[in-house]
Amino acid sequence: MRRTLAEEPRLAARSFFPHWRPAIVRHADLDPNGHVTNSVYTAWLDDGRYALLTQALRPLIAPGDVLALASVTVDFAQEVGFADAPEIGTAVLRLGTSAIVMGQGVFVGAACAATAHSVTVVMDGRTRRARPLRPGERDALEGLAGSGGDWS
Repeated sequence: MRRTLAEEPRLAARSFFPHWRPAIVRHADLDPNGHVTNSVYTAWLDDGRYALLTQALRPLIAPGDVLALASVTVDFAQEVGFADAPEIGTAVLRLGTSAIVMGQGVFVGAACAATAHSVTVVMDGRTRRARPLRPGERDALEGLAGSGGDWS
């Protein structure tokens, strides 16, 4: 279920996230008003998700299995400029049979510039279909739950 920032305020708190990745603002990332364009936020969020999943799952899944993004939604809260140093926080929110639901925040200092929800699945490399998460994979992902995570 997609939740907006108003419905999921914990994503606006830096302390919620166990995994962090810095982002770089390039001059080419700016719109005519001097602010980072929305598509760049999505690339930063993708980097944050990929870094967490590579760290937690890549060593555990079969070489042919694939991590596939099934959905992503982003809520923008404030502008990011050229002089800013954004960081991407990522946390596992829930685990389904084969789905990994993650929450993310883009922060500049203590200020939350955007939040996101995403669903990723592990696909069997042979069948190209989502497969159930295995116990070791679940354990690794549960260790990356947001602080105060309720798994609901």
